[in-house]
Amino acid sequence: MKISNQFQFTQNGNEFLDSSINQLFKQHYLIIQMFFNKTDNSGYAHLTIVVEHKKDVEELMRKKWVEKAFKEYKVKVCIFYSLQIHNKFSLGDPFVELYCRPSAIIYQNAGYGNHLLISRESKKFNKEFEKYKDSFFHDHDLLLTQVRGFVTDESSVSALLAYGNIFKYDLEYLEELYTGNSSNSENLNERIRNLSKHIPEIQSHFVSQSRSEYYLIHLIGKAREASKDDLFFKSEMFEAFNIAEDSFSGMIEKRLYQLKKMIKIGYSEEEKIIETVKENDKDMVLEIVVEVIVKSVEVEEIYLFHKAIYGSNTTYYLLLLGLNVGNDKLKSITQSLKSHTGNNFDFVLISHDRYWVQKNLHFYQSFFVDIIQGKNRIYQSNPFYPEPHWENPHTPTYADLDYYYDATMKYSQQFLAIAEDGREIYQGLPYFFTLFFLSFCRTYVYAKLYYMPNYLSNYSLWKLCEFANPELRKYNYLFEEFWTKFFPYLDYHMVLHHHITNLKEEEVDQMTVIIEKLRYELHYVVIEEGRIR
Repeated sequence: MKISNQFQFTQNGNEFLDSSINQLFKQHYLIIQMFFNKTDNSGYAHLTIVVEHKKDVEELMRKKWVEKAFKEYKVKVCIFYSLQIHNKFSLGDPFVELYCRPSAIIYQNAGYGNHLLISRESKKFNKEFEKYKDSFFHDHDLLLTQVRGFVTDESSVSALLAYGNIFKYDLEYLEELYTGNSSNSENLNERIRNLSKHIPEIQSHFVSQSRSEYYLIHLIGKAREASKDDLFFKSEMFEAFNIAEDSFSGMIEKRLYQLKKMIKIGYSEEEKIIETVKENDKDMVLEIVVEVIVKSVEVEEIYLFHKAIYGSNTTYYLLLLGLNVGNDKLKSITQSLKSHTGNNFDFVLISHDRYWVQKNLHFYQSFFVDIIQGKNRIYQSNPFYPEPHWENPHTPTYADLDYYYDATMKYSQQFLAIAEDGREIYQGLPYFFTLFFLSFCRTYVYAKLYYMPNYLSNYSLWKLCEFANPELRKYNYLFEEFWTKFFPYLDYHMVLHHHITNLKEEEVDQMTVIIEKLRYELHYVVIEEGRIR
């Protein structure tokens, strides 16, 4: 190993990295030491550079080659100034203990006397390491006690601001344990995004509100803007903050254990922990389902939340989580699935983006909480998507059910007024029939499941009604006896066709029977079961 003051270092065989280091020596930075560790259990190598001046650290970290080394060559570059790294070492920082060992030195400035040389025995390190760990948990527990006090006092703004402080505290430790240095940024969204490059699973604890902001961090921002300490958001969200913070502290404890273990056994004997995930049993149809959907639309996750088998027919109920998956796209995907699987299989697809689910939990959590579970997931584009921050406790509630119920009943009254007029003028009757059926399905599903579906195809909406109450299948014979194909007829009349309506009396009678029976079912579930007065 060549260690001298003549800008010579032990090259690592990476042409890009060696060239970048050579360029550093030609610039004005006073470099004291360099350490290089080959790939560890994260799959990344570590280049640690020690400079003399604090001002040089941020300037060097902004160099384009640093980012390129990480993205393209899987090399993490960490830069310390001399006083800083000696202080970290004295405090038992395991990152420094691991990545700055004498065996990792590739350059040392012989003209500089204050080198970092790690030569203490393991007992001495263990003693300092325990102090380091105890220091974290001591201050962490003090912050957490403060948070719990505000929650108990129902001081929501103070509680959120306190959660902001403890998130900041946790992020600082995670940054130091994974990257060597903590960020100076006050933007928690930015810090979480940057950390996700090193800890991908951190994404699984925060629902994105937009590309640049997370839902929980947004609530903390609202607290900062609040002019008085009132309950401006649902107190149930405290549980979501608690879960996220528990995850942070768990990540820190896990990382401390990993670093200590690597220090003890070295890279050559690294024991890699492989987490196995028990997947749902997949039949051939589900494999086709996933393949067709993923090819058709950019989707984050797919959940199979119900499978109904009647005779030779099987219906799969699927939730898609992703952006911009509208009703037309769902219809196209459904048709493609049918063409790939045949007439014995039906598919009911609903789709929402993750933030929409989060924003509407107050109304729809009872529906989604049973669906968005690992046991139901059949596809995910990456393993670190978060579950919604569930409200806990959650009290199911209806919003405007009386409004939806009244509208549905008035559609039926309008239909019956025309059908029973006696003059056989049925102009527009198919449209009122379709409006009733569409609004019946949506209102019935809402009343039974605490979920208001989008304006899906009439067939999919009816299948959701069957999911809500399988006994409704007893009315399928009415659809089968309809004088034409029932569901295509409804879909056709969801759009205005400017022509004369020609209906026979017996056809109107068939529609009347369907409306009267479904009116009864809706009245029973909404009024008789006491969902509204």
